[in-house]
Amino acid sequence: MHRRSFRAVIAGLAFAAVAGAATTPQGYDYLGVVKRLADPAWEGRGIGTAGIDSAAIYIASEMKRIGLRPGGEAGTYFQWMEVTTGVKVGEPCSVAVRSLQERGGDQLQPIGFSTNGTVRAPVVFAGYGITAPGYDYDDYTNIDAHDKLVLVLAQEPGEMDSTSRFDGSINTPHAELRTKAINAREHGALGLIVVNGPKYHANEPLPRPRTDGGGYMTSGLLAAYVSEKVADQMLHGLGMTLSEAQRAIEAVQQPRSRDLPDSATLTITLQRTRARIRNVVGIQPGKDSTRVIVVGAHYDHLGFGGESSLAPHEHVPHVGADDNASGVAALLGAAAKLANERRPWPNHFQVFAAFTGEESGLIGSSHFTDDPPFPLENIEAMINMDMVGRLRDDKLMVMGVGTSDHFPALLENLNNTAKFDLKTSSDGYGPSDHSSFYKRQIPVLHLFTGAHTDYHKPSDTWDRINAEGLARVSDFVVAILDSLDQRPRPPYRRAESSPSQGRIAGGAGYGAYLGTIPDYMQTEGGVLLSGVRSGSPADQAGLTGGDVIVRFDGIRVDNIYDYTYALRSRKPGQQVRITVKRKGIDLDLVATLGRRP
Repeated sequence: MHRRSFRAVIAGLAFAAVAGAATTPQGYDYLGVVKRLADPAWEGRGIGTAGIDSAAIYIASEMKRIGLRPGGEAGTYFQWMEVTTGVKVGEPCSVAVRSLQERGGDQLQPIGFSTNGTVRAPVVFAGYGITAPGYDYDDYTNIDAHDKLVLVLAQEPGEMDSTSRFDGSINTPHAELRTKAINAREHGALGLIVVNGPKYHANEPLPRPRTDGGGYMTSGLLAAYVSEKVADQMLHGLGMTLSEAQRAIEAVQQPRSRDLPDSATLTITLQRTRARIRNVVGIQPGKDSTRVIVVGAHYDHLGFGGESSLAPHEHVPHVGADDNASGVAALLGAAAKLANERRPWPNHFQVFAAFTGEESGLIGSSHFTDDPPFPLENIEAMINMDMVGRLRDDKLMVMGVGTSDHFPALLENLNNTAKFDLKTSSDGYGPSDHSSFYKRQIPVLHLFTGAHTDYHKPSDTWDRINAEGLARVSDFVVAILDSLDQRPRPPYRRAESSPSQGRIAGGAGYGAYLGTIPDYMQTEGGVLLSGVRSGSPADQAGLTGGDVIVRFDGIRVDNIYDYTYALRSRKPGQQVRITVKRKGIDLDLVATLGRRP
């Protein structure tokens, strides 16, 4: 909602408040909401699916039934935005080598992060396309890939061999296609051609580029999968087949890269697909429109899986019952309880926001803070719920406790009644929507009932939800809201950072630690920082929110994938030179990387 309509909206809400709220059932059906949102028919609520549209309409209907007033655009519950959702293959797409010419299909498939264009260049065979000093392995040793097309095998040496240097029982980051592409680009290549090794993947169909949310950040070079037939033609001049080339590497677990005598022509055409997505926003009016509290939970999930799935080969609905149908159910339940039990109107306006695009980089909550239904300076606090449906042994985690001096005592007092085994952390940054508010200097609290093995898998289903525990978490949010409503504005405080917080599932990261907070709304032209963690190596080096990282120790950074590659390629304790754009001026800063627990 644009600010120009703010006064009209407030006037309408005040009139509706006098008219009274709609009645709702006394006992809220938390599990019913989870079951509805986590129905496989709703396609895992992935960006660009019909299922996520159905979910938005359902949430809006629940807000209306509860008695919340529309907080979106043009008198609706919806706040719209447009995003790039993926790619589709266009024409022409082809590969030509020697006498063989193939169009897109069984013999050639573009990779979603490819740029568009045509390249005719010599070909170099670069083994698995890996540069990994930590493993004492470099496929680019003794070859020159500059201005060439690079042919590489998918996966890693020693696949399926747990005794190999890469531990074949799992994939390291060096197996990722993005890593191979950026590595090829940093060695000067014009294009990356990937082929499945016949040892374990003979006759597998070529993977098609994702159309539902992946690949829209380009890698800066042409990229495609080809069949074993095409790869054999490229290797023909060496008098060997792809199978023989793979066996030569596997036999000694050492690179066997070679310049190839023939050139090839690669043409790729991809079209980026766009979709309109929406936050769902409802408002409980209060006495003072200049005092606002936001309660949030994201309602999107992974759709049919893809890059973020921990079951990446299962193209089935990832229904996300805990992540985050549970948070939406808790949000709606809290709103319903407040609507039923409210006697005098609250002092604050209370905004209940179901965010979209969290799994794609906090898109919905970032849009909300960029274009809020209330002036941002009026928002006194934000409470976020993400994965609150698996309460076990009464353990509830609350993050962001250090973002206001009021929060520790408030939570301690409320928990005397709630009786949770409460675990807290100070940091206001984290991998969920509260970060979008904290970076705008708004105190935040983030509730989470813990990690589990179904995280980002199709097995995160409604029958594993602890309905009673979910209701308790929702009631705790109501108690927090009531307490905040009776207090003066909680002062914002920059909290102590928690670098080990990791992903929402609780897993710590690996490799070197810098402590930057990327803004995922910017998808090219460098990595825009929302902020940096207090006391982190980035903070000590002088990086700050608003900086755009464009180079990292000599590696070009155009997007978050480039940045991740660069950071992974360095070790804790190393000094790195980081080039940022600050107010249009390039600035070089030196940071000493820390260790990520």
